[in-house]
Amino acid sequence: MTITAILSSLSQGLSFALVGIFFIYLAKRLDDWRTREFDDDRHIDDGNVAVGLRRAGLYLGIAIAMAGALSGGSKGFWIDLIQLAVDGLMITGFLFSSRFINDFIMMGHMDNDAECIKEFTLPDGRTVTGNTALGMVEASMYIATGFILNGSLSGGGGTFSQSLMSAVLFFVLGQLVLLAFGFIYELITPYNVREEIKNNNLAAGISLGGILIALSIILMSSLSGPFTGWMTDLAGFAIYTVYGIVLLLVFRSLTDRLLLPTTNLATEIKQDRNVAALVVVESAIAAAAIIIAYAM
Repeated sequence: MTITAILSSLSQGLSFALVGIFFIYLAKRLDDWRTREFDDDRHIDDGNVAVGLRRAGLYLGIAIAMAGALSGGSKGFWIDLIQLAVDGLMITGFLFSSRFINDFIMMGHMDNDAECIKEFTLPDGRTVTGNTALGMVEASMYIATGFILNGSLSGGGGTFSQSLMSAVLFFVLGQLVLLAFGFIYELITPYNVREEIKNNNLAAGISLGGILIALSIILMSSLSGPFTGWMTDLAGFAIYTVYGIVLLLVFRSLTDRLLLPTTNLATEIKQDRNVAALVVVESAIAAAAIIIAYAM
């Protein structure tokens, strides 16, 4: 590659990066407007971890999704730039829709905004502002949605309208899968997941959020690659969904036994609220999801 070609590639890459940064900033401004009854920036400055987590998840979700939009073959710089801008608008809309779904369905009609500025008294007597457990779940939903959009927007093949319809369809299906898995997860746990999260149990938030992200990584793998036809893509998504859910539940059980030999996840979450243990466990599950996704 010549120096001229390298410089041209770098300048085009910078242009695409600036578009991505613009949409991150746009998401910030939209969320500022949406939560105008309280100042997010002030809460973050004051150390409100819940608000910080949900903002971090939003920004990461946009970046992960736009990485998918940037992959695949080029159709020319200006066409790629226009399509990236269109994808950015769609991604932003999808992520805010995901927040609504998380608020009113996943968390059982909890008001995320109110919970994230609410005062809580912890078991040790300390008072904190913001439900960090709920902030963690919301951040995880943003990130999980970003991975699903990454898969549906990556690759190529098909027309522009087919790519657009594919992104919309798999966003909806992805949200349904995440919600269904969230309810399955609650059914198999020996404690009330939503109640623990409502009581600001961060370990419970990490547990739910981490396994949703792990599932989305597997779903991303099922969606990546060129458009091959609606029936083929839908069948592949369905197979990967069932396969991923079963594998993650089995691996979670194994992780409970192998990484926590002297205790169990239920005790660490409900009784001990052991954030450190859950960070280790959910990182191991996410690591397994990454290996599974790239091995399939």
